[in-house]
Amino acid sequence: MPDLFTAMKQIAKDVFDTLQPADWCYGKVISLDPFQVQIDQKLPLKKEFLAVRTGVSASSFKVGDKLILLRKQGGQEYLILDKKGAL
Repeated sequence: MPDLFTAMKQIAKDVFDTLQPADWCYGKVISLDPFQVQIDQKLPLKKEFLAVRTGVSASSFKVGDKLILLRKQGGQEYLILDKKGAL
């Protein structure tokens, strides 16, 4: 019976990992024209994969700004929440 329980636990974990639930992360503005954000060692995100709230544009940022991002479930789109600041 422990083997069945372990197998079920692993299947549930695999399903969860595959779904890639929404999560937040940090990114860094590396270019303004075209607008691109670098996350870790991944390929830079182009503006097609980024969303911002109304009233925010590429001119709101400068190269080197660190951003707080919310990744959409599935990992294909990111919402720029704000610039990362210090307390």
